[in-house]
Amino acid sequence: MENIKYHNLPLLPPEKDVVPPLKLITEAYHAIGELKGRMYRDVINPNLIVGPLLNKEAVASSKIEGTQTTVEEVLRYEAGDRKEEDPDILEVLNYRQAIYESIEYLKQKPSGENLVKALHQTLLSSVRGKEKDPGNFRRATVHLGKPGSKVDEAAYIPPKPDDITGLMKNWVEFVHDSDMDLLIKVAIAHYQFEAIHPFMDGNGRVGRLMIPIIMFEQEMIPYPYFYISEYFEQHRSEYYEALRLVDRERDWDAWVNFFLVAVKETAIQMQAKVVSMYELYGRVKEEIVTMNSQYAQVFLDLLFERPIISGKEIPQRLEQPSTQTIYNLTKKFEKAGIIREITGQKRNQVYAFDALLDIIK
Repeated sequence: MENIKYHNLPLLPPEKDVVPPLKLITEAYHAIGELKGRMYRDVINPNLIVGPLLNKEAVASSKIEGTQTTVEEVLRYEAGDRKEEDPDILEVLNYRQAIYESIEYLKQKPSGENLVKALHQTLLSSVRGKEKDPGNFRRATVHLGKPGSKVDEAAYIPPKPDDITGLMKNWVEFVHDSDMDLLIKVAIAHYQFEAIHPFMDGNGRVGRLMIPIIMFEQEMIPYPYFYISEYFEQHRSEYYEALRLVDRERDWDAWVNFFLVAVKETAIQMQAKVVSMYELYGRVKEEIVTMNSQYAQVFLDLLFERPIISGKEIPQRLEQPSTQTIYNLTKKFEKAGIIREITGQKRNQVYAFDALLDIIK
């Protein structure tokens, strides 16, 4: 074991000031400001907008880890249209649950080691890595490399287990340091977490999850839903290479610049989707006025929350109207082309709100 070349990871902050090009950081902040403004519009309940965005982030983050599921498959599973238990879908649901837990946690206390451990335990519940001591820092050496590779063939060997407690304490202190620019701090914190690799498994999932959580906690975004994982997945080789440059050469510039572009592009994409969702909501709201149903507006809101929904769920969510009322309502929405029945069955029907699904995808 003495021959293992553990990565000697310096404490934060970085040894040199990290000063990205003014254009990059200005554009990133501008894009986030525009997104924040869109999401705070009081046209409809903002929760109807952020739910679909959270599903997208959960799917994108899991996809980096090799899962093959889609937003639509996750929603079908929740609606009961898919009976078999799919581990890929469970990973996505765990990610979403972890976000909800972080919101509740941050109402009581600031983020820290306990939150990171709790999120890790949630993310690995009943999925890949469940046997890797969820919720606890690793007590063994790990190495990163090709599947099946030996330690001496590793591309990267994270710090010794004995060093993790001190490194994570320093990481938490850095996250709450108010003297550094927020976006630069989030970028550096993400690298450091991945480099510490504090858990036996699931480090990537936790590290990506902490990006929107830190941004939310420090009031950069109104909700901890920011699907930057999609950009990372689309530019996977650049993402990993930028991180590795910090490992090898302490080249913070390449990583921070990549991160700022990712933030800008993600915010621009999210803003476009938010605008499209608002426009869709307004358009459908006008259509349903002629339906003369006291439940039409509530049902529309429900469809934004659950764009794939089972017929069984509808009466529970609409304060128990009669079966005939539900039948009439769904038929009116179907006739108007707002929803589509997707099982082809007479019983246990499931409906899809395709226009919203198209925006999410």
